[in-house]
Amino acid sequence: MMVLMWKARWFPTITNFKSMKSIIRMGILSGFLSLFGCTNNASLTDSSIRAKQIVITELNGQLKLLDQHKTEFDLIGITSNGIDCIYFVKDSNKFQIEFEAMGNDQIQFIDKLKAFASQNGYATQMKTYGNKPQYDAPEAPVLKILTNSDIEETAVIAQKIQRDVFGNNEETKYDVVP
Repeated sequence: MMVLMWKARWFPTITNFKSMKSIIRMGILSGFLSLFGCTNNASLTDSSIRAKQIVITELNGQLKLLDQHKTEFDLIGITSNGIDCIYFVKDSNKFQIEFEAMGNDQIQFIDKLKAFASQNGYATQMKTYGNKPQYDAPEAPVLKILTNSDIEETAVIAQKIQRDVFGNNEETKYDVVP
């Protein structure tokens, strides 16, 4: 009887096991985000863990998964080098595109993206999520491009941004980041 009480006390119950499983998942996700978030860190190139890679013409499929709530979060992003990271956020059944300048080398692209948005008839908003950038600023700025677009339009706009603002082409490989 004493052994049974000891086991019951020290081994997790089914409920505790589910909680532990959630905690483990969050820890893994946190590690994944720190490895594959949008930062320019050359030491990550040798990592054996890789994010899903696509070319820009495959973005439609990833946006459909986001639209169907089959992604880990309510947004996804793509980046080929940690600098050209753009996020896709669903807002009232329409998509918006965001760019967060986490690195000093990303700041210059805020004005370029504002110009792109203006030239293509999209309004923009500046905001922050309170993230600490890798340069001397209290919070990283986020440019939200109000495209109010559907999946197909969003994929076309993203392709134009990657080509016109960041100089990428149809063969550029992008990591899909959460």
